Amino acid sequence: MKCIFCNKPVFGETGISVPGAGPAHQHCLQANEALKRTFQSLDITALSNQELTKLKDLVLSEENHRKRDNSEEDVELF
Repeated sequence: MKCIFCNKPVFGETGISVPGAGPAHQHCLQANEALKRTFQSLDITALSNQELTKLKDLVLSEENHRKRDNSEEDVELF
């Protein structure tokens, strides 16, 4: 079996199966995903500017929420 990205033989632990596409090396898949700007099957390049802005806001909101949850400081009430 050959890698769908580099066309070299795939064997051992470095090989994975890409659903709907075929076998690939892990590093080839990671490089391809970085170049395509995809994240967990979300093609970021396909988003409109408005959708990209909304996604950015959602990610920042989630990061802020997680930071609040992880802080061990008690809120002092007066």
